[in-house]
Amino acid sequence: MPPEDNESFFELADEERRRDTRRGSSAPFVRLMLVLAGVIVIVFVGGYLIRNWLNDRQVTTYETYLTQVAEVLKRSDTVGRDLSSLLLEPGESTRKDIQTKLDQYIATSKKLSEEATELVSPSDLKESQQWFAATMQLRSRGLENLKPALMNALEVQDVEVASDTIARAMLLLVLSDVTYEEFFVTRATQVLQDRNIEGVQVGTTDFITDSNLSSKTKIKELLATLKSTDSLQSVHGVALKLVEAFPAEKTIEVGGTYNLQATDELSFVVTVENQGNMAEKDVPVELTLSAPSSAQPQIVLIKIPELKAKEIKKITVTGVNPTDYGEKALLKVSVGPVPEEKIMENNSLEAHLIFLL
Repeated sequence: MPPEDNESFFELADEERRRDTRRGSSAPFVRLMLVLAGVIVIVFVGGYLIRNWLNDRQVTTYETYLTQVAEVLKRSDTVGRDLSSLLLEPGESTRKDIQTKLDQYIATSKKLSEEATELVSPSDLKESQQWFAATMQLRSRGLENLKPALMNALEVQDVEVASDTIARAMLLLVLSDVTYEEFFVTRATQVLQDRNIEGVQVGTTDFITDSNLSSKTKIKELLATLKSTDSLQSVHGVALKLVEAFPAEKTIEVGGTYNLQATDELSFVVTVENQGNMAEKDVPVELTLSAPSSAQPQIVLIKIPELKAKEIKKITVTGVNPTDYGEKALLKVSVGPVPEEKIMENNSLEAHLIFLL
């Protein structure tokens, strides 16, 4: 091979080696670039997915809490509608019906108030949660105050004081709606807007549909209607159901004559029933025993502190002494009358007793 060809060959070989060297030296750099690009893609996609996951989780937290609030409000508003119907459209409701329903409303509202207090809110809705708990407490307290005021108003003739008490109780119920709208809804809505949370609704409420029910004038009109309803008219009346003589264990009936053994343990058990729909206080029970040989009759008076509507009580009367042997004594037992009682034919009985040795 000519020298010139040898030189060319070696130059080509050196050039090829230089190319191989350059390729070998650039390969790690290329691989590094590829790895960095892959990491960047993973970080970007991972960050995007994490942000979406955190956002979804945040939305779920707010949605869960506000759904729980709405559920409590829904059940509470049902109580409010039922209360309004009871007051404005009592129908054939009796006083007992009203009392029973008010007791149910109170129990339900107390339970809902407890549920509201126990709800766990997102951290930036803690103040709103406090206002929600206050809303439910106002409803519970309003109903608790309403019951005794309303039942008392149905009993008394002058409703001036009672209507004022009822109006204050109803005002608490009306204020519960205002409290929720002004403090809970406003704050919760602002937080959702600040967080750019869409699709999550803040529930509404309407416990008392007619805010006029908190005015004294409206309450007086309502009471006038309730008190004129036949089924809600107050009925006062007690009855003497049974008289028994002990220790003989004899039932004493009207017009009868009974031989009893003379004893220091003589007593009478008087059974009294409240046949009205109103509770009666200090119900008198009087027993009189008159004998021909005695100038003055024996009189024992006992008062029953309270006798609830339809309640039956047994009263033991002692302190009556047997009259002289063989003489015919007159026994009279009476109960009541109570104020405004109209029927008194069943309030007393008379019978004769003869005491034997």
